[in-house]
Parts: sequence; structure tokens; C-alpha cells
Amino acid sequence: MPSPYARNRRALKGEIVARVEAGERLRAVCAAAGAPCPHTVRNWALGDATFADELARARRVGDWRRRHGFDEARAAAFLARARAGERVHDLLREPGAPGRRLYDRWRAGQAPFAEATFALRARSNAALGELGRARRRAFDPVLADRIIVGLNSGARLEEVLAADPELPCRPTLRRWRREAPEFDRVLKMIFAAWRSRGSGLGRGRVSGSGRGSGRGGRVPESVRQAVCETIEDGGSFASLAREGFASRATLRRWYRADAHFAEAVDDACARREEALDFELWAAAEQVPPGPVKEMTRAVAPIIRKIARLRHRPGAAHRRRNGQEPTPPGPANRS
Repeated sequence: MPSPYARNRRALKGEIVARVEAGERLRAVCAAAGAPCPHTVRNWALGDATFADELARARRVGDWRRRHGFDEARAAAFLARARAGERVHDLLREPGAPGRRLYDRWRAGQAPFAEATFALRARSNAALGELGRARRRAFDPVLADRIIVGLNSGARLEEVLAADPELPCRPTLRRWRREAPEFDRVLKMIFAAWRSRGSGLGRGRVSGSGRGSGRGGRVPESVRQAVCETIEDGGSFASLAREGFASRATLRRWYRADAHFAEAVDDACARREEALDFELWAAAEQVPPGPVKEMTRAVAPIIRKIARLRHRPGAAHRRRNGQEPTPPGPANRS
């Protein structure tokens, strides 16, 4: 019995190869009306070496595109959830969602997707600015009264500042004392009363060693989320301070006083390191074979960034307590 595909076998072979290379599975291609069954396609491959090679190559390309290529449906669902308020870094860790590497490829190769993610990042930065505190904060009588009330309750100054994230850091407090003589006078009276009782609380440190040992309050979830997103995108405590979010002293105080904040920051640092490692690998892959100088020029900026961010928050404190060896190089920069 003659084959029903004898007249258009060549066209069918080309269509099958093209659709498989585009990412469709062979079984789905064969399920279409007028297409040969998988058994017939396998027989064609056995009898036509050229078709077999083209089909094998198309399968490799199609498999790569299914795993790594841009998927408009997945991208649209991802962006919809991100616009609804879910964190990008949480979405990337869910099953079925694009991973960090695929997400970076989509941003690098798809301009509309890159524009959408840039808009999401701009919105996050705007929220960060609203939640953040200007680095040079003007004197606030309400916050000053809260500091005085906390000190009158018998708590140490460090404990009072750590218990409320809205209160200023120590450098800002010192400036407030210079700018508001009446506030400075009240604090001096409180500290003088402590000294007269022999307690010495005015100059003490928060007791305990290790993070989370301070009896401070919990850093708000919105603030913790904004800090972690900035770190995961390649930022640090130092960059947050330069942007005016909060001083490094304040961020480190939150890190020591709130164990949940410290764990979230450590997790964000780990994801930042993974992203930088992938960025280094991707930059090296894009350099064509040639002189070592070209490879060095391509990866040197990323290596310098990795070296600058290799110190995580709390490293100096852990080294003082013997929990972490002292690394070579400059001091902690996080």
C-alpha cells in the first residue's frame, strides 16, 4: 500500500524539524491533523540520515528553548504577580517559575521584559525612599521625648535606640544634642543622675554577644523587605547609607538587635553572591577565544565588585567573638 505522505514527505519533514526546533515536542507535532504518527517519523529518520541529523539537532535546540528560552506566558504570569506586590526574589524560588539565571537571560535578551522589570525596580526604589529616612534628619521633638521617656524608665541609651527603629542612630543623636541645647541639657541631667547613683548606665554597651542579643524591637517587615531587595540586587549597607535610607550605624544596630532581620540579611547576601557568580560566568562565556587580556578586561569589574562585597554584615563582630576567621584585605565594607 503506497504511503499517504509520499507526495509531500519532504515538506512534512521540513515542517516537523522547524516545529521541533521552535520548542514543540515531537508527540505534539504528530498529534496535529494531517501529520504523520511518531512511528512513521522514526522510520523516516532510520531511512534518511540527513533528516535524522536535522531532527536530532532540532530536538537539542528545542529542549534548550523550552528550558532557557523566553516564554511569553510565563513572563506575563510572573510580571502580573510581581506587579500585585509579591517579591521578585520570592517568585524566582517557586517551582515552575524562571530561576535567577533564566530571569537574567530574559532581562538581557528581551527589551519589553527588561523595561517591565525596570519599572518594578523603580517602584520598589520609590517605596524604599518613602520608607527610608533621610541621612541628615532634622531634630524631631516627638522622637526626642520618646528617647527621654525611655531613659527615665531605666533603660540604657543603646537599648532605647534599638527598641524603636524610628529613633535616630548615635551620630544623629549627637548632632541633635548640639542643635537642641534644651534636649542636651535634659539628657545631661539624666546621665548625671545615673552617675550619682553609681550605675554607669549612660556609657555602657548593650549586653550580650552575638546577633539578636539586644533587647530591641522587631524591624518592620516593609523595611526589612526593602533592605533585602537592595542587597540582593548588588547593594550593601554602605550603598543604602549613601542613598539616604539609613546610616550604616543604624543598619548594623538593627542587625545586632533583631535576629529575624539578621537572618533575612544573611539570606539576601547569599543570593547576592549567587547572582554575582552567575554574572561572572556569563561575562566569561561571552568573551570569544583570544588573548587573556580580553578576558581580564571583561571580568575584572565583576571580580572587584565580588571582592568589595565579600564581607557580610556582622563579620567584624563575629571575628571579635572568635566565630569567624579574619580575612585578608581591607576592613568590613558591608
